[in-house]
Amino acid sequence: MPYPFWAADQFVVFSANFILIRPTLTPTLYRSAVWSLLGNVVPMLAALAAVPFLLHYLGQERLGVLSLVWVVVGYFSFLDMGLGRAVTVAVATCRTRGISGQTDELHIVGTASVLLASVGGAMALLLGLGIAGWGVPVRLSSPEFLEEVKQALLWMLPSLPLLLLSSGLRGHLEGVGAFRLLNLLRIPTGVMLVAGPCLTALYSPDLAWACASILAVRFVHVLVLLWLVALEMGFRLNPFARALLSASSGAWLRQLLSFGGWVTVSNIVGPVIVYVDRFVIGAVLAASSVVIYAVPFDVVSRLPVLVASLCSVLLPELARLSRIDSGGPGNTHQVRSLVRRSSVFSAWAVTAVVAVGWVATPWALRWWVGPVFEEQGTQVTQILLLAFGVNALAQIPFTALQAAGRVRAVALLHVAELLPYGAVVFLAISWLGIAGAAWAWLLRSVIDYSILGWMWHRHSVHSVTGLRG
Repeated sequence: MPYPFWAADQFVVFSANFILIRPTLTPTLYRSAVWSLLGNVVPMLAALAAVPFLLHYLGQERLGVLSLVWVVVGYFSFLDMGLGRAVTVAVATCRTRGISGQTDELHIVGTASVLLASVGGAMALLLGLGIAGWGVPVRLSSPEFLEEVKQALLWMLPSLPLLLLSSGLRGHLEGVGAFRLLNLLRIPTGVMLVAGPCLTALYSPDLAWACASILAVRFVHVLVLLWLVALEMGFRLNPFARALLSASSGAWLRQLLSFGGWVTVSNIVGPVIVYVDRFVIGAVLAASSVVIYAVPFDVVSRLPVLVASLCSVLLPELARLSRIDSGGPGNTHQVRSLVRRSSVFSAWAVTAVVAVGWVATPWALRWWVGPVFEEQGTQVTQILLLAFGVNALAQIPFTALQAAGRVRAVALLHVAELLPYGAVVFLAISWLGIAGAAWAWLLRSVIDYSILGWMWHRHSVHSVTGLRG
C-alpha cells in the first residue's frame, strides 16, 4: 500500500525547448483532474435526468432496447485494443524529446487511427450482416417493432468505427495534457448523446431516429477531435487527415499493440469479474434477489470516478516523468513522490465520500426506493461503499504500473483473480446470502489493491521502463 510522503513544495514547468521538473500535484494537475471529473460526471447526470423523459415518450420496451444498444456499443469499445492508453503513454514520452519526437508522434497517431477505424469498420460490417441475416436476439412485442429495432441498429453500427477512432485521438490529447480542451468537447458530446434521443422522441418514438441522432453526434465529435489534434500538431484539418493515412508505421504498430494488447486483456476480464456475482446470486438464491444487489452496486460503482479523473491526468504525467532523466538518479524518486502524493490525496477524498455515504445510506435508500428496500439493501450498500473505496485507491498503483509499461503484469493479475474470485463469490453467497457477494467484492478489492501496491513498490525501486508490454 502506498504510504504518505510529505515533502517540500515542488512544481513542473513546461516550455517548447526546456523542461524543469520537481514532482508534485501542481495546480495544473488539479485543474486537469477537475476538468476530467466534470467530463465524467456531467454526462452521467444528463443520462440520469433523461431516463424519466425517455420512459415517458418512448415507453418501457423501446427504452429497454435503447439501453441495451448503449451497453453493447459501449462494451465493444474494448475493440480499441488498449490503443487509447498506448497512444497517451507514447505521445507523452515523445513530447519529452521536443522537435525530434514530432515525426514519431505523427506515426503514433496515424498508426492507431488507421487500425482503429479499420477494426471498427470491419466489426460494424460483420454485425450488420449478422443482423440482416439472423435478426435481433431479443424477444420483442411485435414483428413491426422487430423491423424498427433492426433499422435502428443499422443506424447505430456506423458509430462503432467513430467510437474507436475517437479513442486514439483522445489518447493524443491526453498525452499532451490538453484536458481542458478535451473535456470542453466531451461534456457537450456526452449531453447530446442523450439529448439527441430526447429531441427525436418528441418528433417520433421510432428508435431509428434516436440512433441516427447518436450517429450524428459521434460524427461531429470525431470531426472536432481531428481538428483539435491537427491544430495542436500544427496542421490544417484536410492535410492532417491525409497525413494520418500515410503515416502508419509497422514498428509503432508492434509497440502499440504490445502495450495495448495487455490492456485489452484487463478490459475483457474486468466486466466478467464485475458481473459474475449477479449470475451467481440468480443461480444460488433467486432472480428476484439480483435487484437488491444490482441497484446499490450500480450506484456505488460510480465512486471510483473520483480517482479515475485524477488517474487520467497522472498517466501521461507519469509516463513523461518516466522518460525524462530515464536511467538518471532522480527519476525513481520523482515518480514515486508523485504516486505517493496522489495516493494520499485520493485517500482523503475517498474516505470523506465513503464516510458520508455510510451514514446517509439508510436515509437515501428509504427516500429513493422505499423502506422495504432500505431494510434489505442497507448492509449490502455499506459494504460495497467500503469495497469501491478500496477499488478507487487501487487505481493509483494500477495507473502507475501502466505508465511504466508494466501492463502485462497487471493483465495477468486480473486473469489470475478470475477463477478464485468466482469460487469465493459462490461460497460467500451460499453462506451469507446477498451480503456475501458484497463481502467477496470487498475481499477481492483489498487483495487487488495490496498486490498492485506491492507490484508498484517492487517496480519503483528500479529504473522506470517506459512503453513496453
